[in-house]
Amino acid sequence: MSLFDLKGKTALVTGGTKGIGRGIVEQLCVHGARVIVSSRDSAECERTADELNKHYGGGEEISRGIPGDLSNLTDVQRLADEAIAAFGGIDILVCNAAVMPFMGNSADTPPEQFDKILTVNIHHNFRLCQAVRESMRERGGGSIVLIGSAAGHMPMIHTMAYSIAKAGVAHMVRCLADEMVGDNIRVNGVAPGLIRSAASTPLWSDPSRLEEVTRDIPLGRIGEPQDIAGAVIFLSSAAGSFVTGSTILVDGGRVLLTPPVAHPS
Repeated sequence: MSLFDLKGKTALVTGGTKGIGRGIVEQLCVHGARVIVSSRDSAECERTADELNKHYGGGEEISRGIPGDLSNLTDVQRLADEAIAAFGGIDILVCNAAVMPFMGNSADTPPEQFDKILTVNIHHNFRLCQAVRESMRERGGGSIVLIGSAAGHMPMIHTMAYSIAKAGVAHMVRCLADEMVGDNIRVNGVAPGLIRSAASTPLWSDPSRLEEVTRDIPLGRIGEPQDIAGAVIFLSSAAGSFVTGSTILVDGGRVLLTPPVAHPS
Protein backbone atom coordinates (compact mmCIF):
# COMPACT_ATOMS: atom_id res chain seq x y z
CA MET A 1 0.00 0.00 0.00
CA SER A 2 1.25 3.46 -0.86
CA LEU A 3 2.19 5.62 2.09
CA PHE A 4 -0.06 8.28 0.59
CA ASP A 5 -3.09 6.06 -0.10
CA LEU A 6 -6.30 7.50 1.37
CA LYS A 7 -8.77 4.93 0.06
CA GLY A 8 -11.58 4.33 2.52
CA LYS A 9 -11.04 7.68 4.25
CA THR A 10 -13.51 10.56 4.36
CA ALA A 11 -12.33 14.16 4.60
CA LEU A 12 -14.10 17.42 5.41
CA VAL A 13 -12.44 20.53 3.98
CA THR A 14 -13.64 24.03 4.83
CA GLY A 15 -13.04 26.81 2.32
CA GLY A 16 -12.75 24.05 -0.26
CA THR A 17 -14.13 25.64 -3.40
CA LYS A 18 -11.25 27.86 -4.52
CA GLY A 19 -7.54 28.59 -4.17
CA ILE A 20 -5.69 26.54 -1.57
CA GLY A 21 -8.86 24.70 -0.55
CA ARG A 22 -9.62 23.65 -4.12
CA GLY A 23 -6.10 22.33 -4.51
CA ILE A 24 -6.48 20.32 -1.30
CA VAL A 25 -9.83 18.71 -2.21
CA GLU A 26 -8.56 17.70 -5.64
CA GLN A 27 -5.47 15.98 -4.23
CA LEU A 28 -7.49 14.23 -1.54
CA CYS A 29 -9.63 12.77 -4.34
CA VAL A 30 -6.56 11.86 -6.41
CA HIS A 31 -5.27 9.85 -3.45
CA GLY A 32 -8.54 7.99 -2.98
CA ALA A 33 -10.43 9.86 -0.26
CA ARG A 34 -14.08 10.81 -0.28
CA VAL A 35 -14.37 14.54 0.25
CA ILE A 36 -16.99 16.82 1.73
CA VAL A 37 -16.48 20.29 0.28
CA SER A 38 -17.65 23.21 2.37
CA SER A 39 -17.77 26.98 1.97
CA ARG A 40 -20.33 29.70 2.59
CA ASP A 41 -21.62 29.50 -1.00
CA SER A 42 -24.02 26.58 -1.45
CA ALA A 43 -23.91 26.74 -5.25
CA GLU A 44 -20.10 26.72 -5.29
CA CYS A 45 -20.05 23.72 -2.94
CA GLU A 46 -22.36 21.78 -5.23
CA ARG A 47 -20.46 22.80 -8.37
CA THR A 48 -17.13 21.77 -6.91
CA ALA A 49 -18.47 18.45 -5.65
CA ASP A 50 -20.01 17.72 -9.07
CA GLU A 51 -16.69 18.43 -10.79
CA LEU A 52 -14.81 16.17 -8.37
CA ASN A 53 -17.30 13.36 -8.90
CA LYS A 54 -17.03 13.73 -12.66
CA HIS A 55 -13.24 13.80 -12.82
CA TYR A 56 -12.29 11.41 -10.01
CA GLY A 57 -15.36 9.39 -9.09
CA GLY A 58 -15.39 6.75 -11.81
CA GLY A 59 -19.18 6.69 -11.68
CA GLU A 60 -19.37 6.75 -7.88
CA GLU A 61 -20.18 9.62 -5.55
CA ILE A 62 -16.90 10.49 -3.88
CA SER A 63 -17.69 14.11 -3.06
CA ARG A 64 -20.57 16.05 -1.60
CA GLY A 65 -21.00 19.78 -1.05
CA ILE A 66 -22.24 20.99 2.32
CA PRO A 67 -22.31 24.77 2.88
CA GLY A 68 -21.24 26.20 6.21
CA ASP A 69 -20.50 29.65 7.61
CA LEU A 70 -17.67 29.48 10.13
CA SER A 71 -18.61 32.87 11.53
CA ASN A 72 -21.82 31.29 12.86
CA LEU A 73 -21.20 28.91 15.77
CA THR A 74 -24.53 27.15 15.26
CA ASP A 75 -23.61 26.56 11.64
CA VAL A 76 -20.29 25.04 12.70
CA GLN A 77 -22.06 22.28 14.63
CA ARG A 78 -24.59 21.73 11.83
CA LEU A 79 -21.77 21.41 9.30
CA ALA A 80 -20.04 18.79 11.46
CA ASP A 81 -23.25 16.82 11.95
CA GLU A 82 -24.15 16.81 8.25
CA ALA A 83 -20.59 15.97 7.20
CA ILE A 84 -20.47 12.99 9.57
CA ALA A 85 -23.83 11.76 8.24
CA ALA A 86 -22.86 12.20 4.58
CA PHE A 87 -20.55 9.18 4.31
CA GLY A 88 -20.92 7.67 7.80
CA GLY A 89 -18.08 9.45 9.60
CA ILE A 90 -15.02 11.68 9.33
CA ASP A 91 -11.39 10.54 9.23
CA ILE A 92 -9.72 13.77 8.08
CA LEU A 93 -10.59 17.38 8.88
CA VAL A 94 -8.84 20.22 7.07
CA CYS A 95 -9.66 23.61 8.60
CA ASN A 96 -8.78 25.85 5.67
CA ALA A 97 -11.48 28.56 5.80
CA ALA A 98 -10.29 31.84 7.34
CA VAL A 99 -11.27 35.50 7.51
CA MET A 100 -9.16 38.63 7.15
CA PRO A 101 -11.64 41.52 6.89
CA PHE A 102 -9.12 44.27 7.68
CA MET A 103 -5.69 45.21 6.35
CA GLY A 104 -3.91 48.38 7.38
CA ASN A 105 -2.26 50.15 10.29
CA SER A 106 -2.77 47.93 13.32
CA ALA A 107 -3.88 50.87 15.47
CA ASP A 108 -6.74 51.47 13.03
CA THR A 109 -8.14 47.94 13.31
CA PRO A 110 -11.84 48.28 14.23
CA PRO A 111 -12.58 46.42 17.48
CA GLU A 112 -15.35 44.38 15.90
CA GLN A 113 -13.02 43.26 13.09
CA PHE A 114 -10.26 42.31 15.53
CA ASP A 115 -12.78 40.23 17.48
CA LYS A 116 -14.11 38.57 14.31
CA ILE A 117 -10.64 37.63 13.11
CA LEU A 118 -9.77 35.93 16.39
CA THR A 119 -13.20 34.37 16.87
CA VAL A 120 -13.52 32.75 13.46
CA ASN A 121 -9.90 31.75 12.90
CA ILE A 122 -9.30 30.37 16.40
CA HIS A 123 -12.44 29.77 18.43
CA HIS A 124 -14.76 28.45 15.74
CA ASN A 125 -12.08 26.23 14.21
CA PHE A 126 -11.53 24.86 17.72
CA ARG A 127 -15.26 24.08 17.97
CA LEU A 128 -15.25 22.31 14.59
CA CYS A 129 -12.32 20.15 15.69
CA GLN A 130 -14.21 19.19 18.83
CA ALA A 131 -17.40 18.52 16.85
CA VAL A 132 -15.76 15.79 14.72
CA ARG A 133 -13.65 14.30 17.51
CA GLU A 134 -16.08 11.58 18.58
CA SER A 135 -16.60 10.41 14.99
CA MET A 136 -12.85 10.10 14.52
CA ARG A 137 -12.43 8.28 17.82
CA GLU A 138 -15.13 5.76 16.89
CA ARG A 139 -13.32 5.05 13.61
CA GLY A 140 -10.04 4.34 15.39
CA GLY A 141 -8.49 7.76 15.06
CA GLY A 142 -7.96 10.41 12.45
CA SER A 143 -6.04 13.42 11.26
CA ILE A 144 -6.83 17.10 11.76
CA VAL A 145 -4.90 19.67 9.72
CA LEU A 146 -5.24 23.34 10.59
CA ILE A 147 -4.20 25.73 7.83
CA GLY A 148 -2.33 28.56 9.49
CA SER A 149 -0.07 31.10 7.82
CA ALA A 150 3.55 32.16 7.67
CA ALA A 151 2.13 35.45 8.97
CA GLY A 152 1.68 33.72 12.32
CA HIS A 153 5.43 33.17 12.58
CA MET A 154 6.70 36.67 11.88
CA PRO A 155 5.67 40.29 12.58
CA MET A 156 3.12 41.59 10.08
CA ILE A 157 2.28 45.20 10.88
CA HIS A 158 -0.48 45.58 8.27
CA THR A 159 -2.29 42.37 9.22
CA MET A 160 -1.54 42.24 12.92
CA ALA A 161 -4.87 40.78 14.09
CA TYR A 162 -4.69 38.09 11.41
CA SER A 163 -1.07 37.32 12.29
CA ILE A 164 -1.96 37.01 15.97
CA ALA A 165 -4.85 34.71 15.10
CA LYS A 166 -2.65 32.48 12.96
CA ALA A 167 -0.01 32.37 15.72
CA GLY A 168 -2.85 31.19 17.94
CA VAL A 169 -3.71 28.49 15.39
CA ALA A 170 -0.12 27.20 15.54
CA HIS A 171 -0.32 26.89 19.32
CA MET A 172 -3.80 25.38 19.11
CA VAL A 173 -2.26 22.64 16.97
CA ARG A 174 0.03 21.67 19.86
CA CYS A 175 -2.71 21.91 22.48
CA LEU A 176 -5.23 19.85 20.52
CA ALA A 177 -2.59 17.29 19.58
CA ASP A 178 -1.76 16.84 23.26
CA GLU A 179 -5.44 16.59 24.18
CA MET A 180 -6.47 14.15 21.44
CA VAL A 181 -3.46 11.84 21.29
CA GLY A 182 -5.26 9.32 23.51
CA ASP A 183 -7.97 9.04 20.84
CA ASN A 184 -5.33 8.35 18.17
CA ILE A 185 -6.16 11.66 16.53
CA ARG A 186 -3.15 13.45 15.10
CA VAL A 187 -3.35 17.24 14.90
CA ASN A 188 -0.93 19.21 12.75
CA GLY A 189 -0.71 22.51 10.95
CA VAL A 190 0.39 23.83 7.57
CA ALA A 191 1.52 27.46 7.40
CA PRO A 192 1.47 28.74 3.81
CA GLY A 193 3.48 31.68 2.60
CA LEU A 194 2.40 33.62 -0.47
CA ILE A 195 0.33 31.24 -2.62
CA ARG A 196 -1.10 31.90 -6.09
CA SER A 197 -4.86 32.18 -5.60
CA ALA A 198 -7.73 34.57 -6.26
CA ALA A 199 -7.15 36.29 -2.92
CA SER A 200 -3.53 37.07 -3.79
CA THR A 201 -4.17 38.10 -7.41
CA PRO A 202 -3.01 41.72 -6.89
CA LEU A 203 0.39 40.41 -5.75
CA TRP A 204 1.14 38.10 -8.69
CA SER A 205 -0.90 39.27 -11.69
CA ASP A 206 1.40 42.25 -12.39
CA PRO A 207 4.94 41.11 -13.37
CA SER A 208 6.70 43.99 -11.63
CA ARG A 209 4.72 43.42 -8.44
CA LEU A 210 5.41 39.68 -8.65
CA GLU A 211 9.13 40.35 -8.93
CA GLU A 212 8.94 42.58 -5.87
CA VAL A 213 7.08 40.10 -3.66
CA THR A 214 9.33 37.17 -4.61
CA ARG A 215 12.50 39.10 -3.82
CA ASP A 216 12.51 37.95 -0.19
CA ILE A 217 11.58 34.32 -0.91
CA PRO A 218 14.69 32.10 -0.89
CA LEU A 219 13.23 29.62 -3.40
CA GLY A 220 12.60 32.52 -5.78
CA ARG A 221 8.92 31.94 -6.52
CA ILE A 222 5.50 32.13 -4.94
CA GLY A 223 3.72 28.93 -4.02
CA GLU A 224 0.95 27.07 -5.80
CA PRO A 225 -2.14 25.46 -4.22
CA GLN A 226 -0.67 22.00 -4.86
CA ASP A 227 2.31 22.91 -2.67
CA ILE A 228 -0.05 23.18 0.28
CA ALA A 229 -2.06 20.16 -0.84
CA GLY A 230 1.09 18.04 -0.80
CA ALA A 231 1.75 18.87 2.84
CA VAL A 232 -1.88 18.11 3.72
CA ILE A 233 -1.74 14.71 1.98
CA PHE A 234 1.45 13.85 3.88
CA LEU A 235 -0.10 14.77 7.23
CA SER A 236 -3.39 12.99 6.45
CA SER A 237 -1.91 9.70 5.27
CA ALA A 238 0.23 6.87 6.59
CA ALA A 239 3.26 8.85 5.44
CA GLY A 240 2.69 11.24 8.35
CA SER A 241 1.52 8.67 10.89
CA PHE A 242 4.34 9.52 13.34
CA VAL A 243 3.79 13.28 13.16
CA THR A 244 1.54 15.18 15.55
CA GLY A 245 1.66 18.61 17.16
CA SER A 246 3.77 20.05 14.34
CA THR A 247 3.28 22.94 11.94
CA ILE A 248 4.96 22.74 8.56
CA LEU A 249 5.98 26.04 7.00
CA VAL A 250 5.32 25.92 3.26
CA ASP A 251 6.63 29.36 2.35
CA GLY A 252 9.67 28.90 0.13
CA GLY A 253 11.95 29.45 3.12
CA ARG A 254 10.69 32.98 3.78
CA VAL A 255 10.39 32.72 7.56
CA LEU A 256 13.36 30.57 8.51
CA LEU A 257 16.02 31.27 5.88
CA THR A 258 18.08 34.30 4.91
CA PRO A 259 16.47 36.32 2.11
CA PRO A 260 18.36 36.21 -1.19
CA VAL A 261 21.01 38.88 -1.72
CA ALA A 262 20.76 40.82 -4.94
CA HIS A 263 24.06 40.66 -6.81
CA PRO A 264 25.07 43.42 -9.22
CA SER A 265 24.97 42.34 -12.84
